[in-house]
Amino acid sequence: MDYKVVKDTRLVEAFAELGANIKKSSLQSGSWDGPYAVAAIVIDHVRPDAEVHEKASDVWVVLKGNGVFILGGALKDEKRTGDNELTGTAVEGGECFEVGAGDVIDILPGVPHQVDALKGRLELLIIKVAQ
Repeated sequence: MDYKVVKDTRLVEAFAELGANIKKSSLQSGSWDGPYAVAAIVIDHVRPDAEVHEKASDVWVVLKGNGVFILGGALKDEKRTGDNELTGTAVEGGECFEVGAGDVIDILPGVPHQVDALKGRLELLIIKVAQ
């Protein structure tokens, strides 16, 4: 297929299906191991592990809610979880950005990042592009 339209009603359904008190995603288009992926992601009352994607860019769009993105710095307790993928328990020395509906977060390959949604629920659209 050369094209796909993901309707807003499908995103509403995806967010409803993802649950609470979790970080969980629902792939909407593309594939996680392909040249790109588009996914609905819920981060609800949690601060998941920090990440670095060595060969992929992330563009996050906040659709609903408020939280904090921690960008830059270095991964604490770094471990490799796959080809070109690292995680850590936190980002040390990063910059904190409060985000809310309508904000776009652009993360280039190699940049440590972590989302803090301990105080609420974030509903996000992520576009991941392999480099």
